[in-house]
Amino acid sequence: MLEIYILISALTFLILYFYIKKFTNKIDEQTLLEPIKSDVYPKFCDICDEKIRQIKDEVLNENFKFLNIEKKDEFLEKLGDLSRKLTFIQTMNLSKKNDEIWQNELFNFLKELENLILNYLDNGEKIADDLRNYLFDEFNKLKNNN
Repeated sequence: MLEIYILISALTFLILYFYIKKFTNKIDEQTLLEPIKSDVYPKFCDICDEKIRQIKDEVLNENFKFLNIEKKDEFLEKLGDLSRKLTFIQTMNLSKKNDEIWQNELFNFLKELENLILNYLDNGEKIADDLRNYLFDEFNKLKNNN
């Protein structure tokens, strides 16, 4: 008779153990799949725009060398266009909570900014790498603070 109670207790324990494990795994999965808080993206856009302004200032202060100095004004104009495009992305997606839309838009924007730097600036690869690393760090800070 005692063996039956021990067997029932052991089975109950195992069922409870697996139920709790399944429940905690489900919570962990939901946490991983939880979208990034939507206010991270507009803040990130502000950081990107600030970096564009810094690049403009560096160009105007002649801290960057160009592959072709005659294209300096064209580069500044395209930076301005990118800044306006970023404002458009930020405004159009402000009400959208879909991470995929934000990520796609920002990825395309950042790729365009990187290509602009690579095509116009001497030592563009280093400048683009530094920018990419800076923005990656800033995005992670924003994501972790929310």
